[in-house]
Amino acid sequence: MDDTTKASIEKITSRFPKPTRLPGGQVAAVFYDCYQLTPSELARLAADAIGDLSHDAFDITVGLAYSGILFAAAVSGGRQVAILQKDGQLFGPDLKGKRVLIVDDVAHTGRHFLDAAKKVESEGGAVVGFVCIIDRSAGHLKGSKSPLGAPLWSAFEAEME
Repeated sequence: MDDTTKASIEKITSRFPKPTRLPGGQVAAVFYDCYQLTPSELARLAADAIGDLSHDAFDITVGLAYSGILFAAAVSGGRQVAILQKDGQLFGPDLKGKRVLIVDDVAHTGRHFLDAAKKVESEGGAVVGFVCIIDRSAGHLKGSKSPLGAPLWSAFEAEME
């Protein structure tokens, strides 16, 4: 990771004096506030996360509301973007027959990714992978034993301190 990317990650890092309940329900002493990232930082992190992914590997990104939407736009590289709202409704282009990347800001357990994958598949899309800015799964979501069933790409990996 280069110095510019390190600075972006440090900018969004909040450290608490003791473990605190995060918005997603997890308890940690560090929180990553990805809303603070600028469009150029999001683009850089998207390139860091999926830089080795072939340009024709996917057709559309699905951003998980709310925090994954802007990162999904950066990851899309000019392709279409759909939004999976908190209520489970999908907003955007038809997914039928499309190869889909599901995008969020931070991954912990993979539950949100798995729920989104079910929705994408019910809409006729084929999930080809998952992308996040920060992977806090401690490797649980990567590799052959991943519960996701498709690759996870991330710009940065961090423990649940």
